[in-house]
Amino acid sequence: MPRNAACPSRVFASAMLRRLAALTLCFVLLPTLLAGFAVADGPGALATDGYFDVERIDRETYAIREPRYWQRNVSYVLKGETRAILFDSGSGTRNIHFVAHSVTHNPMTVVASHLHYDHIGSHNQFEQVAMIDLPETRAATSNNWYSPPILTSLWPFAPGFHVTEWWKPGDVIDLGGRTIDVVHIPGHTGDSIALVDRARGYAFVGDHLFGGPLLANLPGSNLDAYLESTRRLLRDFPEIRTVFGAHGESRLPRASLEALEQTLLAIQEKRATGESLWWTAWTSSRYAGDGFTVYAKP
Repeated sequence: MPRNAACPSRVFASAMLRRLAALTLCFVLLPTLLAGFAVADGPGALATDGYFDVERIDRETYAIREPRYWQRNVSYVLKGETRAILFDSGSGTRNIHFVAHSVTHNPMTVVASHLHYDHIGSHNQFEQVAMIDLPETRAATSNNWYSPPILTSLWPFAPGFHVTEWWKPGDVIDLGGRTIDVVHIPGHTGDSIALVDRARGYAFVGDHLFGGPLLANLPGSNLDAYLESTRRLLRDFPEIRTVFGAHGESRLPRASLEALEQTLLAIQEKRATGESLWWTAWTSSRYAGDGFTVYAKP
């Protein structure tokens, strides 16, 4: 046998090792990776990539959670027969694009509940982006490119993005077999919107209401508008049974929206007793509600 010739037994063993390695990749690693991005058939939550969690609300509605982000953001996918909406693109800590498209193959449009940095973090990863049509959002957009003003986004490095659709307050978006009402709900911010699915009794309201701190004391916040927007949702949409917020404990009953109205009214009429906050230089107070807390100027 030539000196540099490989031993047949060693060649065979090497080939078997390579095949074994390939089989390991196919039957161990690949299923593990794919399982990480699957969506459960049941109503529970399923971890995606160790960062996002996906929760199935119903067959056409999903919550995408960021439980490892400090604000515990929640975004929503609303599916129809022909298109889908992603309501908020999250903090941008991780790209939500792949996860959102894992629950539907329909063309998807992303729209923000409002334009704070933690709700538009991955907008620039989407081809179709809708924007609420308001004077202030038009003013910050040039050649359909939105550049977030710092007092709007509350972060100097919030990414800009291309706007492909302008949704007016009162528009009804047809997803194919499912219609969604666009509702302007100023209060937390001047550009806040809700998406209401009358048929299912769902209202997706961003930071307007969730089981946590509701901020009516930020730049652009307005307590009177907050109260009027809450009343508009209750008055104009008697179909609402479930409210979905954008952080933490995000699923609440209609009764929570009614409780918010009463809390805001008590603050407005100076009947509520709030805790003055030293770390805001006593410019804001904290008011306890039913499962939530309102931060507002006293």
